[in-house]
Amino acid sequence: MNRLYFWLAALLCGTVSVLAQASFDTPGTGNPVIPGYFADPTVKKFGDTYYIYATTDGSGAGFGPAQVWTSKDFANWTLMPMNWPDSHWIWAPDVMRHSDGKYYYFYCQPCIIHCGVSDTPRGPWKNILGESEAVLIPDRFVTNAITLDGQTFVDDDGSVYMYWGTWGIYKGFGCGAGKMTSDLKGFSKTRLIPNTEATDFFEAPFVIKRNGIYYFMYSSGSCHDQTYRVQYATSDAPLGPYKYGGCILETSADGTIHGPGHHSILQEGDNYYIVYHRHDNPHANRGFHRQVCIDRMTFDAEGNIQKIIPTHDGVGALAPSTVQSKNLAYQKTVRASSFYDDNFRPELAVDDNNGTLWRPRGMGQEWIEIDLGSNQQIQTIWTQFQYGTQFYQYLIETSVNGKQWSVFADKRNNHLAGSPMVDFGKTKARYVRLTFTGGQKNGFGGAIWNIKVFGGIEASAPQQWLGLTAADWNGREWENNEGMLGGSFKLKQGAARTQRIAGRDALVLEPGTTLEFLHPLLSPSTEHTLSVLVYRLGKWQSDEVKSSLSNGKILLQSGTEPLIITNLRYYNWVQEEAEKAFDATMDIVRLPAANLQKKGLVVSITADAFSLGDTVQYIPNNGVKGIFEGIKAPSIVEETAGKKGFRFDGSQVFRSNFQLPTTLLDNAPYTLEAWVLNPTIDLNECVADFTTSHDELEKIMLVNGTEPRCGVINHYGWYEDAGYKNLNEWAGKWQHIYICFDGRIEQVYVNDQLVSEKDIQLLIKPSQFVTLGLNAEGNWPFTGYLHSLKLWDEYLPKLK
Repeated sequence: MNRLYFWLAALLCGTVSVLAQASFDTPGTGNPVIPGYFADPTVKKFGDTYYIYATTDGSGAGFGPAQVWTSKDFANWTLMPMNWPDSHWIWAPDVMRHSDGKYYYFYCQPCIIHCGVSDTPRGPWKNILGESEAVLIPDRFVTNAITLDGQTFVDDDGSVYMYWGTWGIYKGFGCGAGKMTSDLKGFSKTRLIPNTEATDFFEAPFVIKRNGIYYFMYSSGSCHDQTYRVQYATSDAPLGPYKYGGCILETSADGTIHGPGHHSILQEGDNYYIVYHRHDNPHANRGFHRQVCIDRMTFDAEGNIQKIIPTHDGVGALAPSTVQSKNLAYQKTVRASSFYDDNFRPELAVDDNNGTLWRPRGMGQEWIEIDLGSNQQIQTIWTQFQYGTQFYQYLIETSVNGKQWSVFADKRNNHLAGSPMVDFGKTKARYVRLTFTGGQKNGFGGAIWNIKVFGGIEASAPQQWLGLTAADWNGREWENNEGMLGGSFKLKQGAARTQRIAGRDALVLEPGTTLEFLHPLLSPSTEHTLSVLVYRLGKWQSDEVKSSLSNGKILLQSGTEPLIITNLRYYNWVQEEAEKAFDATMDIVRLPAANLQKKGLVVSITADAFSLGDTVQYIPNNGVKGIFEGIKAPSIVEETAGKKGFRFDGSQVFRSNFQLPTTLLDNAPYTLEAWVLNPTIDLNECVADFTTSHDELEKIMLVNGTEPRCGVINHYGWYEDAGYKNLNEWAGKWQHIYICFDGRIEQVYVNDQLVSEKDIQLLIKPSQFVTLGLNAEGNWPFTGYLHSLKLWDEYLPKLK
């Protein structure tokens, strides 16, 4: 009776607990644990610091860059860049500390695994086999194990095992596994863990050991949708054989925890935490905008892993918080220049929730304003932009009355990526306004996960406070454009100039010159690393310039000889010697800002510019200056179904003598309009290829084909492409094709009918020319008529 009562009470409590869970958009929820799109997380604790190594997502398909998130309390995380890998794909990283005291970094590309080594968990890394792209594990190293998603496990005796695999669902396939040699450069034993042991094994293996039992966990289903989940099997030996144990983590009933998987485990004493990714809310197309979450994992008395109820609450801090001040902006009244739709409202930037964000409607200058309710002291503002791995340019102002504004932080020439972006000052104000002015990439705008306003100084995030190159000298000031503190060195006396010296752009301080940088947080008595490259005795040398730093000030002074410098760095933490040595040899990377000066109409050609019967070898472009030149047979202008058209029979190919402007790079909005008549529509026929790149998501190709997946517009993205299954209905008739993309949603119309509308993301690279009648690879010839073609570098919604 008592047992029955206890069981019923527990069941009811559990039901209430599930029903009482916070929804995904509840302010202050702990999941996702980091702001931004990251996937395949590996969580580690080295010393007193937690690390999350993850695939950089939201960039198409995990195209980097390399990064790591660090935290002292497991709740406040800082994004830190890493030097390696520098490859196109950087998937599923794992880091372990070996018995030799060094750290080993494993990551994969399709379908190979690499390994790097470093003296610190942050790098700098170098490939243990020498060349940067040297391969540790080639594909099918273990028969019927497709090489991907490598994860290490260290047994009680110090032996290191690795597990890897993807698409292990085929008959006879599974997960590759092996015991590694002591130098981690090979294997002494390998085995296939077949999918008959690990039921439905798809990818992402992870192994832990508890009470003598080896738990082999892995992901099943499709990583693109709700079927993605975590399952496990157990064994008394690291390489098995394993016995299936069941599913422990899957999509929630309401679908807001969608496709949870590719996990790792953190053990703190007797407590276990599962760190995994899930899809964003609202769910993006393709499922490659994933976010990292953390929940508790428990075992029953028999050692079985209990079903995990994924939450939006998360687990919170595991150590005393590194943030001491109250977030004054939390749930305060906000207004903004615009917002995309109800899923991206302005108030979502002040809800302390990493799963919701404000997204402005446009891609140009946009602002958001917070009303703190009363005048408050403000000393720190944290901004978590949508993509922490690319830089944003912005201005933060404050006001006591909402009318007169003062500058709190001017980052309009910022070139430093990071999350959070931290700005310091000291003022008393009621209103805070942030204006996005530009950034590293086109088509991303000023979307923000969170803005946090603090009355105290919150400087715990380990970051580069100063970063200056010769390119930052403007004639009177040396601007701190690659440093978190902003500001500049002021020229107090003398003169300075830039000059190319011994392979580097340098800042030359003429004799008797003084540059001064002022900031109250600079101090020789707080943790920091200060260095600058100095050219002396005929070579570049790193100098810690300790005598230049005093409380609140850095002075750079030349004596009777010129002082030649570049790459000044100041970190608010103490670097390891390996990191200092790396900085001494590597220049600060200063990437250009995106070009936001729109051209408008870029491509514009029409057969109406010619007479019937004209033989056309050159077509003038009425957009940007240039022409299209025939590189094979000329086209004849003919009239069909009431319109003039350039006739293509498969032998006509035209190529532009101009490039697309840089305003169309990356994920830039665009609009495409064409009139096409195709007498007999083949599977794929290319009308116009606007890009010469052939990698994933780097295409804007107008197609006229029956292929339902990509028969109208092709981006080489599969999920991002669009076709029309009934296009054959328009064979022999004029098709008015209109495609418009605003940086998030692409709409495709054929003869005023909306045939596709979905969110996509593009990665357009610089292009050499535009091709008509064939794609840039020389395939998919067009056989039909082209009346007109237009391309704009802006979003022009179709008028109803």
